[in-house]
Amino acid sequence: MASTRPVPKFRRETPQVRRESLIEATLQCLREFGHDGVSVRRISARAGVSVGLISHHFPGKASLVAAAYESLATSLLTSIRQYALAGAGGPRERLHRFFEASFAPDKIDPQLFNVWLVFWSMVAHSDEMSRVHERTNGEYRAVVEALLTELHDADSVPAFDVRLAAIGLSALLDGFWIESSLRTRAFDANEAITICDDWISALSAGAFTRLRERPE
Repeated sequence: MASTRPVPKFRRETPQVRRESLIEATLQCLREFGHDGVSVRRISARAGVSVGLISHHFPGKASLVAAAYESLATSLLTSIRQYALAGAGGPRERLHRFFEASFAPDKIDPQLFNVWLVFWSMVAHSDEMSRVHERTNGEYRAVVEALLTELHDADSVPAFDVRLAAIGLSALLDGFWIESSLRTRAFDANEAITICDDWISALSAGAFTRLRERPE
């Protein structure tokens, strides 16, 4: 008697879907194995494809890792920005939500931090990674500048240099984020948010004299 078991159908994915699945597999391998997760064999096994298929979609391993870097940076920034802009309130409230989203548990996961360490370690040795780093950092800074520009334009706030303020605030956030991701016991996420809020309060009161906007 012939078997009636259905024969699995081969499903051809579009190039875009296949690229996205390879990027996701790369991120999963980096979370689980750190720098060893950059292995093409690990990534292809996680994605369920042949090693040769990776080279069909990406010129090389460096291009795949750079695409994973950009994908992760863009998705995290998008989620933080959306959270910051989602509620009611003025510039101070939007900045507060930006801080909350930046220190949410899923953003300070040690495994996620390990992925960033791999990416950063490759920036100095790869022009492609360096370009992604510059581009994504620029996009992050643009979001911070946009939020600070709203604060700058508020009637009760003394004029300040938005670019310099964005550099200072980004450095403050980066420092807290790294320490939080390392699970330091010096402070918790709520304390980091409070300090960032106080930094904005000081900026709004004109406390940072060297950040004050110079008259033309």
